[in-house]
Amino acid sequence: MTGIGIVLALVLLLALAAGLAWAWRQPYIGLGLVVAGLAFHSFALMVLLRLGTPNLLVRAFQGWKELLLALVALIALLGLYRDWRAGKLGRPLPADWFAIGLAILVAVYFLLPGSILHSNASLAQRAVGFRIDALIPLLYFIGRRIKPRPDMVPTVIWLCLGAGAVVTLFGLAELWLIPTATWLDWGVNLYTSFLGFTYHGPGGLPENFFLTLPDGTLVRRMVSTYVSPLGIAYTALLLLPLGVALLEWHAGESRRPRWLAGTVFTFVLIGLLLSVTRLALLAAAGEAALLFLLLRRRWLAGLFVVLAVGTALMLYVYPSIGPSVGRNLVAGSGGHGQAAVSGGDTSTQEHFTYLIGDLKIDLQHPLGLGTGASTVRYGQLVGTGESAVLGFFGDLGVLGGLLYTGLYLLVLWNGWRAFRRLPQGALESGLPLVALVGGLALAPITMTSDVWGDLSVTVLFWWAAGAAVTLATAARAPQAGLN
Repeated sequence: MTGIGIVLALVLLLALAAGLAWAWRQPYIGLGLVVAGLAFHSFALMVLLRLGTPNLLVRAFQGWKELLLALVALIALLGLYRDWRAGKLGRPLPADWFAIGLAILVAVYFLLPGSILHSNASLAQRAVGFRIDALIPLLYFIGRRIKPRPDMVPTVIWLCLGAGAVVTLFGLAELWLIPTATWLDWGVNLYTSFLGFTYHGPGGLPENFFLTLPDGTLVRRMVSTYVSPLGIAYTALLLLPLGVALLEWHAGESRRPRWLAGTVFTFVLIGLLLSVTRLALLAAAGEAALLFLLLRRRWLAGLFVVLAVGTALMLYVYPSIGPSVGRNLVAGSGGHGQAAVSGGDTSTQEHFTYLIGDLKIDLQHPLGLGTGASTVRYGQLVGTGESAVLGFFGDLGVLGGLLYTGLYLLVLWNGWRAFRRLPQGALESGLPLVALVGGLALAPITMTSDVWGDLSVTVLFWWAAGAAVTLATAARAPQAGLN
């Protein structure tokens, strides 16, 4: 088994080398490779661990995404330096100042000793927290600087959407055809332990593998190669605007590309529905309604109806027909007419309780507790842990929370501006729509979930954020800040 793991790790590292070479020539494509690759990262890491792959090779593979992002960031920095030397660099824009301020504050709070901030977060927790927080301004900067040739945009969008469709295809198999206990054989507990998580679901599985009904029945949710329903759901919220942009771009073409794009888009939506992530399902219907208002296409009104009906079916019908198991992971007989929502919904009550707890911590520590305080990995939770927004206030204090909030609002505004400046049906509108529509869809989720811990969501959204600011100010280039 170890030998197979070594071979698989070497194959993956060779693929990384090819990806790095491609990204060096076309850094915009490199960003698409990161988003697409993150869809399969967790499952590949789990398999390597299950095969007994030497730790050195596992760690080498685990860092593929950081290597790709570091390469793209280096290319962006070199371009920035060339523009500065040539006198083409204008003044930073308001969003740039917020991102710069956030980056500086994240670095300072990581370097400050925990004792000064009254935090006992471990070094590993602080490092993980720093990576999550620092990625936001870094990806924003990359999005500002890395501009595509027109022929690259379709490739990147197909990479992102194609990966989402493959995730759903595998998810359909693991959800309906493969016994839940098989995940234990695949090494899911090895994987979660390796990442520093501890779960208390049946057999040690993550609790979010299941929808827990009021009578205790456990109904399976699609987790697929993300090894999480949340990764599927939240990434799909950002892929939805990309899919709409792709379909609009193909509107005047022959039937074959439109059908192919429609099929891939449909699979992404199926994955979203079968993740049974309630807030994400409601947000997706809201996205369809907003896209209809922006684009004025009748088929988007139909998409809203489909998602609204699909959400109702998943919340009220799926619990009775979806695959269910008992605490011993033996297949059960479904939820017997129970709904995924109820007046005494314990999940909602728990979320509300955790949010109140996060808010109390933020009020008690207005200067923050330092990076990693809201990180649940590798140790005991020190600060907040439920909300991405409250997590910034808890980790970086009031100033850090305001910088993050201000940057997020400016991203939404520039997503709208960029969309308005681009021609109707332009494929380049995909990333501005991610920033605007996807950002609005994620807004309530960031209040109730530590969403930036999912790198596929973080990379796609904050890359789109930077790109939207650049596109929104393109008419004023080269005087547009970091352009």
